[in-house]
Amino acid sequence: MSNHSESTASGTNTEGNANRFSRSRQMVDALRQEFVYSEKRARDILFGEIEAVLQQHGPSPIVSRLTREAAARGRQRAQQIGYELSNWETAAKTTIQAMLGAGVLLTRDGQSIPFTIAAQATEVVGLADNYRDITEAYLLEFLIRKLGDVTTRDHTALAHALFRQFDRNIRGLLRSRFFELRSSKIKPLSLQQQAFRFKAFRP
Repeated sequence: MSNHSESTASGTNTEGNANRFSRSRQMVDALRQEFVYSEKRARDILFGEIEAVLQQHGPSPIVSRLTREAAARGRQRAQQIGYELSNWETAAKTTIQAMLGAGVLLTRDGQSIPFTIAAQATEVVGLADNYRDITEAYLLEFLIRKLGDVTTRDHTALAHALFRQFDRNIRGLLRSRFFELRSSKIKPLSLQQQAFRFKAFRP
């Protein structure tokens, strides 16, 4: 009887994991379709390199140039730390795309660069405060809007789609990073107007 129970539990867990993986893949595919998906570790590297470029002396770069420089610097930084990614150009483009969507790339007068076709030729002077959290909140809201059926039961799939790390030593950050973002006081997006809200995740 005990063996039967253990077998049943094991089968249930396997099915649950498969469902979560399928849901996570659906979320990643949705982000890819809008050209805003990047792996978490690559995104963090690019965030740092984008900051570094904007802190340099000299003329402020336009968005397209910032993207190219961030890609080149990201590749170099990844080589230094032993992180492998095949296409830094794509990662940089999708990260910048997400940042434009989130409104965190700023013009000289402190306004967000509009997320339009003209953005690529617009000068970038700075970044919004807490731009990393705001960008990831944008990605989270995008999935909520795009899929239309996200519930509180999807928190693991969301965490894997947005924050998963391929370094096994830091897998424990998956959920903690997700809950850190969801409990943030930053509210750049109108989640309250949706059927699914950040506060639905609160313990």
